Amino acid sequence: MSTNIFTRGMVDPERQACIQEVVPKAPLETKRDHIPFAKRGWRRLTEYEAVMLHAQNSLDAVPGSQEVGEVVQKWPGGRPNYGVESTAALSSNWFHFRDPSKRWFMPYVKQKNEEGQTAERAMKSWAEGGDAEMMNAAWREHILARHYGAFVYNEYGLFSAHSTTVYGGLSDLIKTWIAEAAFDKNDAGQMIQMQRVLLSKVFPGFDADLAEAKQAWTEDKSWKPAREFVEHIWAETYDWVEQLWAIHAVYDHIFGQFVRREFFQRLGGIHGDTLTPFIQNQALTYHLQARDGVTALCFKFLIEDEPVYAQHNRRYLRAWTGRYLPQVGRALKAFLAIYKEVPVKIDGVTCREGVRASVERVVDDWAARFAEPINFKFNRAAFIDDVLSGY
Repeated sequence: MSTNIFTRGMVDPERQACIQEVVPKAPLETKRDHIPFAKRGWRRLTEYEAVMLHAQNSLDAVPGSQEVGEVVQKWPGGRPNYGVESTAALSSNWFHFRDPSKRWFMPYVKQKNEEGQTAERAMKSWAEGGDAEMMNAAWREHILARHYGAFVYNEYGLFSAHSTTVYGGLSDLIKTWIAEAAFDKNDAGQMIQMQRVLLSKVFPGFDADLAEAKQAWTEDKSWKPAREFVEHIWAETYDWVEQLWAIHAVYDHIFGQFVRREFFQRLGGIHGDTLTPFIQNQALTYHLQARDGVTALCFKFLIEDEPVYAQHNRRYLRAWTGRYLPQVGRALKAFLAIYKEVPVKIDGVTCREGVRASVERVVDDWAARFAEPINFKFNRAAFIDDVLSGY
């Protein structure tokens, strides 16, 4: 088009009238976000969504994708990156998932930095303020040295199990949430070991080496079912949604919550240990963020907001729960034997009825949050009685 014709088109009233006649009365696009294909998870596009949705790496077989290339096109064995066959769960659009915590790289690093500084100050005040002198020696030399160290392997094993779920996730937003939940597990294990290193500095006779803890994790009957679950979910499970559900919605919400909250956090106080409850309180924060994330993925995204495959997904969640709940029951049943090794016994806490109350708290909370929403039926009384037979 010549300059003269272009100029005439801009200033000629007749041409202007022709142009205006064919212009639609309503705007072609009412959405004013700078990422037009993004579905807002909240009232407006958040920084989290703006950062994560600038590109949607996938292939055209995945609903909602922009077919942007990825570094890894196929994994060893021929499994494709972003393959819809990587999970039995189905979605009308995998890119509609939103992490309730709205975390991406920068706020995640900021959170970790703040938590590290808080832990450093708390440990310094604990070591220098006199709290260390209150700790029961037998609790420290046996429970914290052996079984608390064994829990490091539990957390690290669950962290490693997320490796396949990260590359299996079918959108960048899901991958980011999985990666952050994984590193939270790694951080929880590192915090335990950091505490044990501090104990070795405050108490010269305490050995922070993990050799004894590794022996407990690999050989003790009290940890055997838990170790077998972690090994199975890490090495023998290939469906990434199944892995996430089994880890965060079944195993960690029952076994993990009992060990960190009902055992170490609660019993630490009666042994004069004020440091372990603080460290485990941070791990509880990680657990809550993972719990909210798996709830958003499996309930809100795959069921409540899923217009086509909701019933299909609900059936799979029930099937996976039925598969892993007995394994989790065996892990908790075996762990209760450790109560026999606890130095200080207190009625209402370490007695059979006190332990029953702890088990019931954990199981009832799990049932309300994860079993009831998918109509999963299980015999509560029989499950709890079987677990308590390990006491």
